[in-house]
Amino acid sequence: MAPSSSGVRRHAFVDLGRIAGNAGALAATAGLPLSDLTADLRADAYGHGLIPVARVLSDAGVGGLVLSRVEDAAALADARIPGSTVGAGGGAAGAGRESHHETPRVLGAALFGLDAAHPTATALRLVGEVIAVKRVGADTGVSYGYTYRTTHPTTLALVALGFADGVPRVATNRAPVRIGAYTGRVTGRIAMDQFVVDLDGATVTPGERAVLFGDAALGEPTALDWADSTGIAASIITSRLGTRIERVYTA
Repeated sequence: MAPSSSGVRRHAFVDLGRIAGNAGALAATAGLPLSDLTADLRADAYGHGLIPVARVLSDAGVGGLVLSRVEDAAALADARIPGSTVGAGGGAAGAGRESHHETPRVLGAALFGLDAAHPTATALRLVGEVIAVKRVGADTGVSYGYTYRTTHPTTLALVALGFADGVPRVATNRAPVRIGAYTGRVTGRIAMDQFVVDLDGATVTPGERAVLFGDAALGEPTALDWADSTGIAASIITSRLGTRIERVYTA
């Protein structure tokens, strides 16, 4: 299965407007102004990107930010994003304005559409590129160890994302992937740089997008679907996405 010669594309499309909208909706539900709420932006804002997310939430009026490291607070200061003092809290460093409440509410996974208990708009779409397509016969072993074998003649697609990008290996033979109009599953073991999807007769060409998780309203799998498939919390999955994945931001 020889890959295409074009540059490989790995993207996480992040909708900053949805994050700000989620903050507003959560504040309304809590019956509090945004200035009295704190946003948990540990682990690079759950993999969404600390600086862009902190900027949009600060502009929206969120009162405080919880960070993973003191260095993160310094990065916000360098970017001239309001943060103020740094203190300890839950193993994280917090940067924020004074609140009128003794215990300001902390907004976490729900800011990004990653909390099934508090449904909000999905903020991130993880997209890889189909770099090869191959027709194979029945009983063909797929990927390392042949943990998956085809049951009939079919077509396999090779997607350029792997565990080096933070795709959890436990998603092997479990997690959904949408390519074009077809939704299949990760097929065989996830390798360092790639994984396979059994297309089961669907027609796909190299260069097409493979959506690991995104917006259910578009018929795409979601990070919550991946959480259900893998047993790993959606917020942990997005937090582990690697730097080889280019973040693309829209307002």
